[in-house]
Amino acid sequence: MPRAAIVGAGLSGLTAGYRLQTAGWQVDVFESTNSPGGRVQTLRRDGYAIDTGASALGSTYHSYLALARELGVEMRRTAPHIGIRRAGATHLLDMDKMVRSGLRTPLLSVGAKLRVPRLALDVAMAKARGRLDYADMSKAASLDTESARAYARRALSAEIDSYLCEPIVRTMLIADTDKVSKVELLSGIGNIFTAKIQAAAGGQGRVPEALAERLKVHLQTPVTQVRRHENRVLVSHSGTTSDYDACVVSCPLPEATDICVDDRDVLGSLNNSLGYTQCVSVAVGTIRPPDCPAFLLMFPSVEDPDIALIFLDHNKAPDRAPAGRGLLSCLWETGASERLIDAPDEQLVDHTLATVFKVFPELRDAVEFTHVTRWRRALPFTRIGAYRDIGRLNASLDPASPVQYAADFMSAAGQNTAVEFGNRAARNLIGVRAS
Repeated sequence: MPRAAIVGAGLSGLTAGYRLQTAGWQVDVFESTNSPGGRVQTLRRDGYAIDTGASALGSTYHSYLALARELGVEMRRTAPHIGIRRAGATHLLDMDKMVRSGLRTPLLSVGAKLRVPRLALDVAMAKARGRLDYADMSKAASLDTESARAYARRALSAEIDSYLCEPIVRTMLIADTDKVSKVELLSGIGNIFTAKIQAAAGGQGRVPEALAERLKVHLQTPVTQVRRHENRVLVSHSGTTSDYDACVVSCPLPEATDICVDDRDVLGSLNNSLGYTQCVSVAVGTIRPPDCPAFLLMFPSVEDPDIALIFLDHNKAPDRAPAGRGLLSCLWETGASERLIDAPDEQLVDHTLATVFKVFPELRDAVEFTHVTRWRRALPFTRIGAYRDIGRLNASLDPASPVQYAADFMSAAGQNTAVEFGNRAARNLIGVRAS
């Protein structure tokens, strides 16, 4: 029976471990923290299920949805409405009738609406030419030439940037449009805003939890070194070194660069240029839900420079809050998060509630509890040129190597990408073993 080590118990590592184990491998998963799941976590308390990281996904996430079905995890449609703030008002869009609601909404002026088809055309052309391929984001290099804001203001208008493009980018990357590549904008529209949004029953953490239940996961066991030795892999942890036939590395890029001695040069080059965003997430449980049918409320930076979006989790899935109660997840934009991530919980909560009460004044006397989560590495910070660097990294890695990578720095970060790259790493190892 071949043996494999998995470094990191996030969604990609767990997927790779599960596929290898199903193929007859003996698998050890090593996780440095005290829980599996990485940035897909669900905290449960008093009848609430709080998704502290990844919160929902689109119907276009085929690899993830196939895995969920295989594991017996039920997926549920969210409420169809999203809201975007402008001039102190919430403008609702129906995702089941996006064209009709987009034409009718007062969110954008008539002139801006006439320019939106250009955005749709650019997304369609990029997809048709294969430039938004998660499996090989080097194909996006020709698009990776300007920020999302520069593109929006050049090709569309400042109004469309503020009240359409930036809400989308803030939802996908928790960052303003001037900070990330336009690839993120086009990808977000192509893969989320053309899809039906779903959430896992019981919490978004159910898929990694179901995977971890099937695997041997060593928690609070950081790996300190991964090294190839002839056709074997030596994995050091807890003061010992173990011998494996293969290893899948799925930890964040700084740790991978540090521990993967043989690939340090190629990983280090990307590590020097990529970086990670940060995010503060504040959950607010309420004794009654706010008067809003949306499952997601999006804030342009001109409306709120700090809070990027609010998930109305009780509308996202009915099991996220007890009947008759509300649950809001408020995510901060990366610049504000970097500035205040070390502030006391009370300061973060007070600042968040100021926005919540401004939008939902009916909740001023309804807060039941709050919970603060700090993500010091939220998502890879895909500034201009990042996808060209990511493409070069992928091209330099050997698919026949006993050390495979399935991590957030391999492509556009997301739950579907994590599953796809976990599948690919396992498939490469199984193929090499069979040959």
